[in-house]
Amino acid sequence: MAKKATTRRAAKPRKKASKARPARRSTTAKPASARSKSTGRTESPKTAADALVDLLESPLVADILAAGAAAALASFTHHGLSRRHQTTTRRALKEAAKAAGAAMGARLSLELDEILESAREARREQA
Repeated sequence: MAKKATTRRAAKPRKKASKARPARRSTTAKPASARSKSTGRTESPKTAADALVDLLESPLVADILAAGAAAALASFTHHGLSRRHQTTTRRALKEAAKAAGAAMGARLSLELDEILESAREARREQA
């Protein structure tokens, strides 16, 4: 059986609401060097993506990620070895994520404590 053709109703024209727009400060364009001086910012050749890549390549981040991965792997093996029957994957993942987070937090805390201690020693030597 064929479907009945439907007709669309004509769309009602909408009224545009007039909004008050703030006046522009000036219509003359400034060169890039004048803009950077007026805002107090200087253009740096390093972009945010470059900074992120540098951060990911740092040995500290690699060390923290390795600690988290080792803890997650240990949690997986402990969970798999302690229960021989069919276990849920959700529980194993949740426990592995908790272990990884705790290990990464502990490693980061240790690194920050070492940095603060070396800063204190540097102050003592200067005084």
